[in-house]
Amino acid sequence: MEKPDAVIFIDANQYLDLYRTVTRKRLLGAINEQQEHIFMTVQIAEEVQRNKLVVAAIFLAEQFKQLKLRGFDLPDHLFDRTDSRVKKMRGHLQEIHEKIRTANEGLIELEHDLLEKISRSDDEVSKALAGIFARAVSHDEDELKRARARKERGNAPGKKGDPLGDQLSWEQILNQCKKKSGLWIISRDKDYVTSYGRKAFINAALYQELCRLRPNIEVFCFNNIPDGIQHFAERLHVKAEELPTPEESEEIKKEQETLPPLGWLPGYQQDTWYLRNVGRPGYSGLVNLGGLFVPERPTDVSAGTAITSAGLAQTTIQRMLIDADEKDRNKK
Repeated sequence: MEKPDAVIFIDANQYLDLYRTVTRKRLLGAINEQQEHIFMTVQIAEEVQRNKLVVAAIFLAEQFKQLKLRGFDLPDHLFDRTDSRVKKMRGHLQEIHEKIRTANEGLIELEHDLLEKISRSDDEVSKALAGIFARAVSHDEDELKRARARKERGNAPGKKGDPLGDQLSWEQILNQCKKKSGLWIISRDKDYVTSYGRKAFINAALYQELCRLRPNIEVFCFNNIPDGIQHFAERLHVKAEELPTPEESEEIKKEQETLPPLGWLPGYQQDTWYLRNVGRPGYSGLVNLGGLFVPERPTDVSAGTAITSAGLAQTTIQRMLIDADEKDRNKK
């Protein structure tokens, strides 16, 4: 079968969402199956590599917080210490404490192992995306010049205060589309699309640019990967045997809809985030945890869940370091 004259563009945040969702495994095969049709830029690949560890750390902090078991004890001031039943119950509770401690140590070890794998790109998601990232296309000097001019004019995509990124990827997409009849954009980024319910509509200015280059180009936008790939496959009659079932797709979409935006992420375009947030009312400062900057005390209400989760990631990483040190000392 002749290769379709069309391309799929998936933005960096969609790839990063794979590191912070429970249902991600069901998408990996579907993405890989379309890798020859997916356009990947070096800028997108580097953005994902740069931020996937902190995204995963914050996600794991929330997940393992729910899993972590807690011990309990009998209050001294309410029970007679000489009562044999109290002594017996304390013995049972001590056994439970030991089992809880062992289980929690196992959870922490799992956290360590997974973060270590992600840092080395040896985790399941990174390995699944390796083929797509290996095809990443570098920009040329003309694309870089146009991206800089786009940023200076304040044209979408990308924010004027952010590092040069989305502007560069878009200039590469425009070049790709000069000889393409179709473009599928999968993104929740408001610079690319506006979402209304589960429908996504392309930024009008970006659409006009595409039409000037390729007047008859068809553009389709989706805010989730399952719908985007399914539509691409059905429209162009390409193989898509790895797509999740309708029930699985619904579960994936519901989970993604609950995720907070990634623009707040400490370490995600880190310098810009720092400049935006340091000195703001209620801000308490950043803590450097092995190169990951997270809020010391998450009090910024405007950032909501995002800042709270970042603080939780800080607590989890600190706890893991403390527990590891204590474990080493006990061995000695």
